Amino acid sequence: MNKYKLIVILVIVAILLMSCGSKPESALPEAWADRGEIRVYEVFGMDCPGCHGGLEKQLNALEGVADSKADWTSQQVMVLIDSGVEVSDANIHEGMKRANFTPGKRLK
Repeated sequence: MNKYKLIVILVIVAILLMSCGSKPESALPEAWADRGEIRVYEVFGMDCPGCHGGLEKQLNALEGVADSKADWTSQQVMVLIDSGVEVSDANIHEGMKRANFTPGKRLK
């Protein structure tokens, strides 16, 4: 393999790796605009793309949670809380535990 092909491959790999590290805030769903409070939490134990589905399902089942979006690459989850509803961080953490993940701190 000549050195130019190797350079092109390395550049492509670097671009792919940088795009995988995006935080959930950068992928804020348009449908969430003005629908309620958006919180971001650390969550540990997601190690594959399929992991986020179970976590989102558990969090979405919580009273007052309108939606959630997990990102296994950044180990974070965004949670949309319905307007005018109080949901404690402890409830969110409990949902994470029920999905077999380890809750971290609230980032936003």
